[in-house]
Amino acid sequence: MAMIEKKNYWLRHLILIICVVIILFPLVWLISTSIRRDNAAFSPKLFSSRITLNNYKDLIIQKQNIPELVNELTSISSYIGDYSNITIEEAKKKSNKLLKDLDAYFLDTNKNLDSIEHLYGQIFSLYESQYKDQFYQNINTIRVEDYKKFEQEFTNLVTLAEELGIKVQYSNLQELIKQYFSQRESIISTLRNSNLNKNEEYYVDTLNMLLQIPLNTAVWRVKTYRKWVNEEPAVEPIAEEILSLGNMWKDIETEMNQLIESINVQVNYLFGEALQKISETESKVNTLDTHSSQIVSQQDTLKQNNKKIYTRLVAISDVYIMERDRIKSSFSILEKHNLENIQGKEPVFGEDLLFYETVKKFSTIIPDVYDNLKTIDEFIQNGFVDTLYFYSEVYRFLNDNFTKIYEIKDTTAISPVYKAIKSSTIKMSVSLDELLPLSQEYSRNTKELANLGIELFNLREEKTILESQLSELKKEYEELAINISKIESLPQILVLLEASSCEITDNFEATNYSTLMQSKYYPYYIPERNRYVVMNWYNSLVESKNKFDSGKEKLKALQNSLQTNIDIYKNNLEHYLSINYGGNIATITPLAEMQNYYNTQYGVASADISRAGRIVSDLSDKTSYSELKKMLRNVDKDLYLLQQDWSIKIRKPFMRWLLNSIVVAGIVSVLTVFMTSVAAYPFSRMRFVGREQGLYFLLIIQMFPGVMFMIAIYGILKFMGDSFGVLGLDTIMGLIFAYMGGVAYNMWLFKGYYDTIPDSLEESAMIDGATRFQTFWRIVIPLSLPVIAVVLILTFMNTFNEFVIARIILQSESNYTYAVGLQTFSTGPYETEWGLFTAASLLGAVPMVILFLSMQKWIIGGLTQGSVKG
Repeated sequence: MAMIEKKNYWLRHLILIICVVIILFPLVWLISTSIRRDNAAFSPKLFSSRITLNNYKDLIIQKQNIPELVNELTSISSYIGDYSNITIEEAKKKSNKLLKDLDAYFLDTNKNLDSIEHLYGQIFSLYESQYKDQFYQNINTIRVEDYKKFEQEFTNLVTLAEELGIKVQYSNLQELIKQYFSQRESIISTLRNSNLNKNEEYYVDTLNMLLQIPLNTAVWRVKTYRKWVNEEPAVEPIAEEILSLGNMWKDIETEMNQLIESINVQVNYLFGEALQKISETESKVNTLDTHSSQIVSQQDTLKQNNKKIYTRLVAISDVYIMERDRIKSSFSILEKHNLENIQGKEPVFGEDLLFYETVKKFSTIIPDVYDNLKTIDEFIQNGFVDTLYFYSEVYRFLNDNFTKIYEIKDTTAISPVYKAIKSSTIKMSVSLDELLPLSQEYSRNTKELANLGIELFNLREEKTILESQLSELKKEYEELAINISKIESLPQILVLLEASSCEITDNFEATNYSTLMQSKYYPYYIPERNRYVVMNWYNSLVESKNKFDSGKEKLKALQNSLQTNIDIYKNNLEHYLSINYGGNIATITPLAEMQNYYNTQYGVASADISRAGRIVSDLSDKTSYSELKKMLRNVDKDLYLLQQDWSIKIRKPFMRWLLNSIVVAGIVSVLTVFMTSVAAYPFSRMRFVGREQGLYFLLIIQMFPGVMFMIAIYGILKFMGDSFGVLGLDTIMGLIFAYMGGVAYNMWLFKGYYDTIPDSLEESAMIDGATRFQTFWRIVIPLSLPVIAVVLILTFMNTFNEFVIARIILQSESNYTYAVGLQTFSTGPYETEWGLFTAASLLGAVPMVILFLSMQKWIIGGLTQGSVKG
């Protein structure tokens, strides 16, 4: 009996798993983003603990919150918008309802604030009674681990120094550091046991200053001590001890510098030649970089200068080139004329004298300009150099023969030539005086740029060679340099070693220890990101409570201001509602004050409350104790709900958009099924002239996207709307009309399916007396339910999600379809509303999912059978 071999297709399975993850990630992102409280597209945690269904509630229920109620009251009192036609009695009734809602919100706010206050109290109480010792046990466990690391690192560095032949005399420094920490502990103990006010800011600042490394008593003496001693003179003897401790730290720093200097002396003695070579090479590279930068700067200056000169020279060259043909024609005649036997005569005054003097200037200046510009590519290409060369010949000839030409200037042959050259010369002479200096400067700058370019190239070549040499040297001595750098940091290791040997007993010590360890005091110690989170946990909790207290105080002040104005408005409600009734426009002061108070005061209160919420959220994620975690998350939740009651929200008629899409997609899909099912029947069952051509015509039409016909559709809809008031732009019916153009594909689908139904069924029915329509309606249609379901659902889905045509036709927000409305969520007033956007996306999928699930049993059969010809 043959054995069946079981194969393991691990690669295939791996590829499938990767594909599934990639395909499903967008859906997972949509769901997680729609329920996260933050409004970010991507969060450090895809699955956050800060979840809410408020985005869905804001889309479906849209309950008005405090700022919206205030705005609604203002609209009612002004009789604007939806309230323009209501009576005073209706306005009063509506206003009273809104005022009750405001009172309910204020009551909820007070309850929320009290609840949060109570939760904070429970957290602090629970921390002190149950978890404080565990926290400090964890903190000291981390500290002991650090001590072992630094002890090992210290041993390794001492061993490394010995291997390299470096003697590190650290005993004096080690003793000084121990004395310093012992003295510091004594001063801190004195402070704690003193009768000084422990809640005073000066006390807290002093304690934090003492625990900081490096110690800086100078700033403390100026900013803290001078004020503190005036309020509590008893601090003076302790201050003397603190200043003495500051001097001890200075002695430690002096000893550190001496130790590092001793190490450097030994390093230079042992490895000085190699290190000196590296240093010299680096210095040369830096010098070359500096020189290169200077050259580049000079080049930029020259290029900018040449750019300005070039612009002016081009303007001059345009004039000279334009006159060239005229002068060339005239010069050809003069050149052929025999001037040998003519007695010359110089002009005495007038234009002729000016012409004569200008010719002399041209004959001397133009050759020089030509020499300056003859190698410049830009002027060779535009023809200016050739023009200058030609003018050099012309004006040299004119200068040599001017008196003779002047003598015969009035003759028939020479007169027009003379006048033409004179006119052109005087015209060009306007810019002659600046032409020479401009050309000289441009030529000089160009030559200097070329020289600088060569120099820069040589510098870069030299730098490349030096960098290659430096790379080889560093590669050879890289490990040595790192080891020497570590040995030079040995004094810092001694400080950290002593700091980590001291037990941490309170929050001040924990916080400052964490700060020291994360400060890169010893540059080769880089702790894990969240290693010292537990040391700052209590501080963060206190910060969160302080932010909440600050936000609560500001929010209560705002609420009291609003309540005062609400009471005024309530007491005079009928009078206020009568003021603007009948079209009057007057400001209702209490409501205006409420809006002003909200706009000016809520922002700062919200900032503090948001910060408190963010801190407790982070603390809950970093807390391993379930009871504390639960309480912190409750605080975060209550803070979030509190803000939801007070923050301005984006309100969109989303459910109206969803209903519009369902109506449009439903009508279009039903009409499409009706039209195509009837229209496809003749193409399947009947034979008539143009049948094949008609089918191909429908196929060709379907090749072109519907957007191509938008201009024509837009024009038709505009005409229909202007002329008849139906099927116009910005109407649901007009959009349905535009969507009815996609019937060709569905006709092919129906036709293909009809072809699979045997003709004999209809023929038998017709023999029994049925008409063609009866056979179609009672036999073909029932048998075609699968393809009807397919066309219905595909048309519904395509129409429901269509954006471009709907965006062009619909202008009013109330008429938007789901796809057009969804786009508005991507552009909030300050940022994209990702929470609302993703929640709206998921809600929009519900109608299609329901339709698909209700008809899925017909889809596969309809698609496959419609593609097979029977």
